[in-house]
Amino acid sequence: MSLSISVVAPASYTDPKTISVAAEALETLGIQARVPASLQVPRRYLAGSVAHRLAGLYDAYDDPDTQAVWAVRGGYGCAQLIEHIDWARLSPKPLIGYSDISVLLDQCYRHGLPAIHGPVMKEAALLSHEAPEQRSAAKCQIEELRELLSGSESAFLPLTRFGDGPVAGEPLGEGPVVGGNLMTLACVAGTAAGFMAPPGALVILEDVGEPYYRLERALWQLVHSGAFDQASAVCLGTFEGCTPYDEASLETIFAELLRPLGVALYSGLPVGHGLHNRPWRYGATGCIDKGRLKLKG
Repeated sequence: MSLSISVVAPASYTDPKTISVAAEALETLGIQARVPASLQVPRRYLAGSVAHRLAGLYDAYDDPDTQAVWAVRGGYGCAQLIEHIDWARLSPKPLIGYSDISVLLDQCYRHGLPAIHGPVMKEAALLSHEAPEQRSAAKCQIEELRELLSGSESAFLPLTRFGDGPVAGEPLGEGPVVGGNLMTLACVAGTAAGFMAPPGALVILEDVGEPYYRLERALWQLVHSGAFDQASAVCLGTFEGCTPYDEASLETIFAELLRPLGVALYSGLPVGHGLHNRPWRYGATGCIDKGRLKLKG
């Protein structure tokens, strides 16, 4: 399947050379990444002012010849756009990304627009990486992304139940699969963009480079803002480069905070900043059965 995708920069600045390498690598897979000349006008660590990044977003959604909108990277800055976006202007093309893009994915879901939690565009540069494992993982993620964009209706992600938890047995009932980067979601708590899991939701969380005490603080913020009050489960993806304080596992810390809510806890999802970042449709209906998170279109 030949794809044409509009590239946007709603968050941090990206080295243009990395973008070029990624675009060239994608062409070898039959994917045209449309990178506008005006993609970035650097401002501090951002890809541009709020007005510039917003204009780029509208242009991408207005392009009649592309099938999706792909964030070039995360980093920081998406939350700044939320109050300014005219959601009625956006066509029903899926937005793709993760990390800081999580806040935009969640807003797309709330406004009835499709979104995919998956690799950012610049990671396609790994298709040219000298390490075979990196090249293979990058190709696998992009092929899985292509399948989702072509209308694939289901996916299966392995996971592991942590402890007995407050919910006895499986399968766990169906609910929308939402979530994303833990620190990003915690940072918008208490704002108009604040994350609130819908009824029965299966919430996926991931992060990178954070010590456990900061992850605990972020989760505490979400728990006490009511973000998980209606959730059925929290499913942990990868927490790449996150450092413990003592012998307590991350699952132990999270279970302690989630237990009073009656929310089941799972871990082991290949989702996040690790080598494998399986793409999934944000808001897709999911259920947990036989050690797998099953997602439907």
